[in-house]
Amino acid sequence: MGHPFHPDDFPINSSVVLQPTRAFYLKGCIHFKTTAQILDLSGRLQTPFVGDFSHAFLDEAEQVARKLASSPAYEIKSSGNMMRTLKTITDSDGARVCDLNITFVSFDSSKVRFPKDSPHSRHEIELCPVGGRAGGEDAKHEAFVKNSIPYFWDMTRGRVGILYKCLNQKRVEIGRVAGYGFDKDAVLVLNGNELDDVVAISTCIILLNGRDAMDA
Repeated sequence: MGHPFHPDDFPINSSVVLQPTRAFYLKGCIHFKTTAQILDLSGRLQTPFVGDFSHAFLDEAEQVARKLASSPAYEIKSSGNMMRTLKTITDSDGARVCDLNITFVSFDSSKVRFPKDSPHSRHEIELCPVGGRAGGEDAKHEAFVKNSIPYFWDMTRGRVGILYKCLNQKRVEIGRVAGYGFDKDAVLVLNGNELDDVVAISTCIILLNGRDAMDA
């Protein structure tokens, strides 16, 4: 089944421009089977983000990430050797942050489950395909709800994914992700004032692994 919310119900508010406050390098996070790293680049990049990813921005992100490789903000570990399986995100202290139950998103929903009293979300996050198993543009959108607010991941632009938040019956861009590093890594920028980092990262990881979205 598809998600009850559809992006067509929320026109894009083009007057609001993405102003990222957070940046992350998702190392080895695309189509991975065992482990991956999330490196926090926030406040460490000199190249400005102006509307979209430039080659200079992505290259600097990779260079800074390389220096931070020994101290990731989060790590992802799998319970098995399959891409679509239970994965656990832990913080720098090794504490469990959330679990990702990744399925074939084009056929079913995937879920992010948080520990009790988590500061990131008070409830489970379910990422569902828009329009169910239908093809076309709907197949390139995933939706989730946090605190009764709909969000959409939009992959209609191929190798760049856009995260929208629905405000006042319109979609506002609050994040963007692009593949990097031979289709294994990605760079995520986010307006952290509009969505928790972990929720954005976890839904992004599911999106990148739930179907061949980054290969389009």
